[in-house]
Amino acid sequence: MKIETFQGITIAYMRRIGAYGPENRQLMEKLKAFLAQHDLSKSTILGIPLDDPTITPAEKLRYDVGLVVPANATIPLPTRNIDDGTYAVFEVQHTQQGVSSFWQNIGQLTLSIDNTKPIIERYSSQKIVEHLCEFCIPIIR
Repeated sequence: MKIETFQGITIAYMRRIGAYGPENRQLMEKLKAFLAQHDLSKSTILGIPLDDPTITPAEKLRYDVGLVVPANATIPLPTRNIDDGTYAVFEVQHTQQGVSSFWQNIGQLTLSIDNTKPIIERYSSQKIVEHLCEFCIPIIR
């Protein structure tokens, strides 16, 4: 684990509304195709589940996938800011098992999680080559 401060991060994104599951992966693939078409394949991709599935009805769950907007770039997608703050960053095996295991065991982390901000899945091209991804968990310091 490492600690990072997020500040002033803007993403261009696509959103789907509905139960979390395979459709989120389909949205991620749609974003990757978009990135390839616009020569942005080396971009860092974020997956952001915006709602707690234990509270929000499945048909209202929101999931964003996006890319960090490079300085002075114009990308033909809606944009929004990532919440500024301190995040604990964990490397996880970029496999279905690795990601699922992390989500299943997140309650065992001994961190003061800031539940007002979403957990962010981060996929940099460098980490993908290493078969890794990162989970960025907002924390209270």
